[in-house]
Amino acid sequence: MKKVMQVWPIILNKEETTNINETYFFDFTDNKEENCALKIDNGTCQYIDGKPESHTIKITIKTTDWIAILAKELEIKKAITDGKLSIEGNDDYLEKFEKYFSGDPNGTQVNIDNYIFTENEKEILEGKWKKPKKVLALIGSPRGERGGTAILYSIFKQGLDESGCEVDTVYLKDLENKTCKGCFTCWYGKDKKCVHKDDVYDLIHKLTNYDLLVLAAPVYVDGLPGALKNFFDRTISLLDPEFVVKDDHCRHPCRYPKMPHIVLLSPCGFTEKDNFYPMVDHVKEICKNMHLTYLGEILVPAIWILANPNLQPLFMSTFKAIKQAGTEIIATGKIADETNKQISKEIFTRGQLFSVHNRESH
Repeated sequence: MKKVMQVWPIILNKEETTNINETYFFDFTDNKEENCALKIDNGTCQYIDGKPESHTIKITIKTTDWIAILAKELEIKKAITDGKLSIEGNDDYLEKFEKYFSGDPNGTQVNIDNYIFTENEKEILEGKWKKPKKVLALIGSPRGERGGTAILYSIFKQGLDESGCEVDTVYLKDLENKTCKGCFTCWYGKDKKCVHKDDVYDLIHKLTNYDLLVLAAPVYVDGLPGALKNFFDRTISLLDPEFVVKDDHCRHPCRYPKMPHIVLLSPCGFTEKDNFYPMVDHVKEICKNMHLTYLGEILVPAIWILANPNLQPLFMSTFKAIKQAGTEIIATGKIADETNKQISKEIFTRGQLFSVHNRESH
C-alpha cells in the first residue's frame, strides 16, 4: 500500500492545490504498518510514512478497500454507506481528494511555436511547401527487385528523378534488421541508443537527413510486411519517452528538429480498393506518432495482372499516372485526385481476374 501511495504526490494537480494546506492521514485498519499521510502545501505534496504529527483529514479504511477505490472499482460514497470508509475532518473531502489528485489534466500543451512540432509539421501547418531535395525510398516487399512493388516504384521514381531529386533506394530484405526487444535502452539507457547496431540502426539515424520518405510495400495480411513494421518499431529511438498532448492525444516528443514527409505506394492482389484501408490507416497513425507528415497514397489493386506478360500493356496508362504522381508529390506535396483515379481504376473486372489468375494458379 505504501508503494501505491508514494506515487500520489506525482499526480497532484498543482493548479487546483495552489493556496491549499491539507494533510490526509490514512489509517488502514487491516495493517497499521501501512499507515501513511499525504501533506499538500501550496501546490506541492509530500508523502509521510506512518502517522503525521498533525492532520486535517483522517481516512479510516482497509487497504483492500482503498485499492478498490483508487482502481475505480468501488465508489467512495458507496464505501461510506456500506461502512467500509469513515472520514474525520473536512466535509468537502470527497470532492477535494479527487480534484486535488487528478494529475495535470492537459499534459504538456503544445502549439505552433513549441518544440514538439518538427520543421516538416510546421511546413504543412503553415501551408508553406518546400520541394524535397533528398528522398529515401524503403522497399518493404520480401520479393525485393523481383516483385510488383519494385516495378511500380521504378515508374514512380522516374517522376522523382525528373523533378531533380536525389533518391536513395533501400530494399529492406537485404538489410540486417533485428527485431525490437522492447528493452527501452534507447530511452533509458546510458547513451540512449538502440542495443542493435545493425543495418537498420544506421538507416534510422540517417532518416532525419531526408525530406521525403517513400514507403513502397504490398498489402500483407491487411497491413505492412514484417520487415517494414519492424523498421518502424525500431524508430522509437527517435523519440523521447515523456508524454505530451498533441491534437488532444497522447504523444512522445521527437528528439530531432526535422523528420521527413511520407508517401505510401502499395499494390494489392485483390480487386477492391478497401483492401488497402487498414494499411493506410496504420501508416497515418505511425506518422502521427513519429512526427512524419503524411502526404498521400498511391494504391494499385489487382496487381496480379502484371504477372501475366500478355496483359502488361493494359497497365500503360496506370504507369503514366504513377510517374505523374512522382512529379506532383515533389511539386505540390500532394497527388491530384484525377491522377489517383487513373492509378486505382479498374483494369480487369473481378470475374476477368478470377478467370485468368485461377487458371494460372493450377
